[in-house]
Amino acid sequence: MIGAKYAVFSVKHPWLHRLNLLVVLLISLVSGYQLLVHEQLIYSVGALVTLLSIIVFASASEFKRKYVHIE
Repeated sequence: MIGAKYAVFSVKHPWLHRLNLLVVLLISLVSGYQLLVHEQLIYSVGALVTLLSIIVFASASEFKRKYVHIE
């Protein structure tokens, strides 16, 4: 459900979609760095956010490929 809504959003607002991808990438990089440097599990929350975002992006991509046609 959320993947379908995000697919439509990403078609209507491609620059915001790219910004979301960049933010998720930065969260992943920063949390990975913090986890390695400080060795505290609290920084693994960033990995969880990244994983959930990847799941949403993947479902949106599949929905977009099947149902949303760009003209």
